[in-house]
Amino acid sequence: MEKEQLRFTLLLTIIFTSAFLGVKSYGQIPPAGKYDTTSYPKDRKAIDELSSKINFTDTSMYYNDDYIAVGPEGKISYGFNEWRIGFTDNGAKFKSVSPVPGATILRVYNGNAAVRNSILNVVFDTPNGELAIKVVRTETFIKRKGKWYFVAGQGTRVMSREELQETMKKSTNN
Repeated sequence: MEKEQLRFTLLLTIIFTSAFLGVKSYGQIPPAGKYDTTSYPKDRKAIDELSSKINFTDTSMYYNDDYIAVGPEGKISYGFNEWRIGFTDNGAKFKSVSPVPGATILRVYNGNAAVRNSILNVVFDTPNGELAIKVVRTETFIKRKGKWYFVAGQGTRVMSREELQETMKKSTNN
């Protein structure tokens, strides 16, 4: 009975989510004027510059290795080095990362904390060839002693309608 109830709850969640987000959820654009996207212009610029430097060798952008990452596959990494090793051990390399135009919101709080939500087109080079995915990404930043640091990142892979239907089918067959 409990397993059936869990299955039903999962199915309802997926149905509600797909109905709410629609077929092309990745194309959603934040409502104009809903969020403050202009205050703290110098901080916004500094965060954008910091984000453009994300790579596998520069650890100065992470505050005392106080970094937690959750990848699109759900893997949690505690610290920059764990994230880097887990990523490179799979033989994947970033080929390109491009934001979906108009789908990024950067909110700055009190000039010392910030959250950015964005939708990204990501292409990886892998041992099996190129892998292209769309990711909804949330990043968290803090400012300490006048410098911005990247402290958390979480990406959720956007599923196509067909992938969502396949997932629903699998959940009802278990």
